Amino acid sequence: MDWEDLRLFLAVAKASGLAGAAEKTGVSAATLGRRVSSLEKSLNVRLVEREARGYVLTQAGRELVLQLEGMDEVAQSISRWRESGRTKRRVRISAGDWTARLLMDNIGEFWSPEASWVPEFLADPHNRDVARRQIDIGVRSRRPKQEWLAGRKIGTVRYAVYQAKSATKEADFGWIGVVEDEAHFPTGSWIREHHGDEITVTVNKAVHALSLVRQGAGRMLLPLFVGEAFRDLQRMTEPIDDLQTERWLVMHQDERHEPAVRQALAALAKLLKRDPHLRAEF
Repeated sequence: MDWEDLRLFLAVAKASGLAGAAEKTGVSAATLGRRVSSLEKSLNVRLVEREARGYVLTQAGRELVLQLEGMDEVAQSISRWRESGRTKRRVRISAGDWTARLLMDNIGEFWSPEASWVPEFLADPHNRDVARRQIDIGVRSRRPKQEWLAGRKIGTVRYAVYQAKSATKEADFGWIGVVEDEAHFPTGSWIREHHGDEITVTVNKAVHALSLVRQGAGRMLLPLFVGEAFRDLQRMTEPIDDLQTERWLVMHQDERHEPAVRQALAALAKLLKRDPHLRAEF
């Protein structure tokens, strides 16, 4: 049984003929007649009497209409749900904590509710698996090596040392260090190697150190797109060459041409190529 035959039969029944149903459905009268005949054959029952003034439902036809009215209500409900926009393609975007916040702070620059896709942000310092479709787009610090992944370089990320402006440059500041997983990141290793004996406060995520730095609780390495966004911070060093990383958009080869993913990639690339800063609150 063809569900489309059922839908078209219901339209014919409601219009009491082919002409009215053709106008409502946009399907030609000849095609509608064939679909009704096809349905009758599949059910092995006569559904309509074909008279000069139109189609008249048989008893079986009237019984089938009663069955189909519930299906029609469900179909209309599904149409309303689809038109509400809740069926838009959800694009999963993975990035480190700082970059995830950067994207969310600047979301209005690359996405609006009228877009045909919806972003889903995953702030995660660990690389989620693009190959297994855990995410659609990853913002990464290096070119992907796997042949099934595609990459697009869209800039660099530089780091420098920042402290609160309320403290003088000569102040004997301590450092904010990182523990657990992030202690092994390049920034965590750099702080430990160069200022390990000056660490006074530790956090398990560098993103949590921003509030401490702004309060004058210590110095910290911050990406320039973070530190330069806050007027109450001052940069204490030039960007540190050893900590500079590339910024790549990584996606699966098979998915990069999918319309919603392609649109999201273009929007993210346009934003990040401008090297935006956080939207700081003062």
